[in-house]
Amino acid sequence: MRDFSFNLSNKRIYYLLGIILTFLVFLAWIHRFIQDDAFISFRYAYNLAEGKGLVWNEGERVEGYTNFLWTLLISSGIYLKIDPITFSTLLGLFFFVISLFFTYKLGMVIFESPFPSLVTMILVGTNYTFLSFATGGLETQMQTALFTIGCYNCLQGIKIHKWSSKRLLSLSLIMGLSLLTRLDSFIMCAVLLLITVYHIYRDTITLKEKISKYLILFIPFILLVTPWILWKLSYYGDVLPNTYYIKVAGITSLERGIKYVYLFFKTYLLIPFWFIFFFAIRQLFNKNSMHLHVLITIIILWLFYVIKIGGDFMEFRFFVPVLPLIFILLNWLIFIFIKTDVLKIILICLIITGSVYHSQTFKLNEKDRIEPISELRSHVLNRDQNWRGIGEFLGSVFGKKDISIATTAAGAIPYFSGLPTIDMYGINDPNIVQKGIVVGTTPGHQIISPFSYLVEKKVNLIISHPVIIPKSEEASYFPELPMNPNDVPVDLKIIEISFDSLYKFLAFYLTPHPAIDEAITKHNWKVKSFASR
Repeated sequence: MRDFSFNLSNKRIYYLLGIILTFLVFLAWIHRFIQDDAFISFRYAYNLAEGKGLVWNEGERVEGYTNFLWTLLISSGIYLKIDPITFSTLLGLFFFVISLFFTYKLGMVIFESPFPSLVTMILVGTNYTFLSFATGGLETQMQTALFTIGCYNCLQGIKIHKWSSKRLLSLSLIMGLSLLTRLDSFIMCAVLLLITVYHIYRDTITLKEKISKYLILFIPFILLVTPWILWKLSYYGDVLPNTYYIKVAGITSLERGIKYVYLFFKTYLLIPFWFIFFFAIRQLFNKNSMHLHVLITIIILWLFYVIKIGGDFMEFRFFVPVLPLIFILLNWLIFIFIKTDVLKIILICLIITGSVYHSQTFKLNEKDRIEPISELRSHVLNRDQNWRGIGEFLGSVFGKKDISIATTAAGAIPYFSGLPTIDMYGINDPNIVQKGIVVGTTPGHQIISPFSYLVEKKVNLIISHPVIIPKSEEASYFPELPMNPNDVPVDLKIIEISFDSLYKFLAFYLTPHPAIDEAITKHNWKVKSFASR
């Protein structure tokens, strides 16, 4: 395939880069969404901005988020009275641009040519999963941006055989910020640190100069990470977040993790590249391909990590941080290993077709429990689910009345209601790790609070997974209640709560409260005995 880049000046290449990035941002904007899990971070961020600390419920210190730096950024926006949905969307798009720009820069290190680098950036930016998670409200693109910047910094140093103080300082800070964004960034940090240490060691400089470079590499990283770890120990009593004990140390399935990885490549029509990779192994791993060795190592270690934790319940979100590296590898196979122009074009078309195919065909499978982005989007805002609407309604009726709720949808409902909440999946409650009932292997949904714990905590309303039905219909099924039927108190009731003009949701009325009794009378909510259902 002819490289047209020799006809373009650097200035024109950057104009072209700007046009492509603008188009990709537009594409990400029209696919923007907000997901329920984002409101977990938003609730911590809101409480921090309100002076209550980084807590889920006021006065209860538990680290139920995995994105410290992202949560601080969201909190700063809330403090400045910026809506967190809007603010997180703008931040996500900003980091999306950074990720793509450094994908291009990383491509230039590998290919030494603008054309394959631009193609790589376009293929990453049009990948349905990647562009969708440009928004969503989580730290995904922030972590990805830091990954790509870190990899570029390290590989550029290897390429030019120059480890300046500026480069080492930048790399150290990027790795520190990556770790503060998500702890699993340790995988990337460990690889880049080891590679950089090795190359400084091999450098033909004096021992004093080597020690100086090592200090520049490690000290900023240590100064960033150590105070954070010490603060976590003093504030939460643990270095690892509670989410680790739920998602990683809990019940996981390697089989599910393997299937999660396989489904990504299958639904994006990328399986043929496995075979090309196999035939290219000898060329990939020769001594002149050190840059690729670094990328391949990070990709493999990351995929092993994803398999170990059983994948995720969100549509391939865990692939996003390494997608720029994966696509650089795919494009190396296309532009360097494959010699036939026709085959190059076919493979590029296959990647584009795969993204379109995936976006149109990937649906929720009850067996796999990987929620497509359309499903994640619908939970919060769709009229027939409207978890935001439920939260806002509860907040308007019971706000500041010391009503407590329990739900598995522990995002928008707790955030918008502002009510004390038991997260029934235990992400924000360390007691459920010990007391919970095992209900599956879906990450983040392995364990659920038993009914006895909700009684112990004197929960007023149990929403569980919201059961939402039209106001005109009779309830034919009920929220999940994880218990032995013999444990049900005879006075446990079910309330049908009308929260807008069309829909109602069901809640178990557990611990009596005058404000709830008053609301039942005022709003004429139907109340039934659970025993007589």
